[in-house]
Amino acid sequence: MDFAGRLACLTLMLALGACSGGEERAPARPTSFDGEVLRIAVARADGRTERFSSLRDEWHSWSWFPFMPNHSGRRWTMGKTGRDGVSLAYALVSWDNDDPTDYLSAGFWMRFDGARTTRRLNPADAEITPFIDGPELDARFPPELPVSGMAAYAGSAGGVYRYRKPGAEPLAEEFTATITLQADFAAGTVAGCIGCLGDIALEREHLYAILGWRRSDAAAEHPPADYEIRLAPTAIGATGGFQGAAVAVTHPDRAIVGSDGSWSGRFSSRPSGDGFPRLAAGHASAAFAEADGGEGSFDSIFTTLHPTLLPQPPGDDPLPGS
Repeated sequence: MDFAGRLACLTLMLALGACSGGEERAPARPTSFDGEVLRIAVARADGRTERFSSLRDEWHSWSWFPFMPNHSGRRWTMGKTGRDGVSLAYALVSWDNDDPTDYLSAGFWMRFDGARTTRRLNPADAEITPFIDGPELDARFPPELPVSGMAAYAGSAGGVYRYRKPGAEPLAEEFTATITLQADFAAGTVAGCIGCLGDIALEREHLYAILGWRRSDAAAEHPPADYEIRLAPTAIGATGGFQGAAVAVTHPDRAIVGSDGSWSGRFSSRPSGDGFPRLAAGHASAAFAEADGGEGSFDSIFTTLHPTLLPQPPGDDPLPGS
């Protein structure tokens, strides 16, 4: 397997425990939330489990505006320092105001081995594992999937973009993008694309609390705009999960000689008004190699929403039936 394939598989192994087709195996849930305290447990590459508590490990916390109706939202940055390095966790949480244990969470764990300061941490030096979780994504309580029909979902994907030119130091930076999914419940498949709607952009939308506002100058020299990450159709399992090993990276102007990756996720157990799952969320990783020797990767989490949950553009009339 070439560099691109090794990198994509390694990243997903850290996050999901496997690189294979079919439905994602049900992992231990990485978070718990009782309405006040968020707890995170992340499996490290060395086999240990890293645990955070917003009560004990909070560095920063502030509100955010969630997309779900009747939900409140909050962000947490948590950290732990020791003589062998720095571990950080960033999480977004939204919860139902009537039942705070009904929540959604997403974020990243970052490990900087050997770091002796929390200033000017470089994501290129970090081991990074994404997570996304919530009771409605619990494989033990699967959705009742439709047996027919098609549904389109759209939402946000974000994570870490890495790129290395021949003979240069690797760079890493946070990216944001729009992701679209198309679910064919009659065929039992789902496919998607990151960057087909709008551009993949470098933006410290979340990690600025950890890394500061200043983006890497090197990352700006090779921005990810115009790359598209195409997620090939994969089967939806009986419990609403999916996992695919067919991912392709394309670019209209750059000669990509190889790409590889994996993606996985789960449909919500909560239906929308028309009976389709109200959202799908998961992870996507892709790596690529270019003819001039450049190598890059995208590692992200994503949340996609049924059209009935998408924010209404200002001034637009409500959609029929909404």
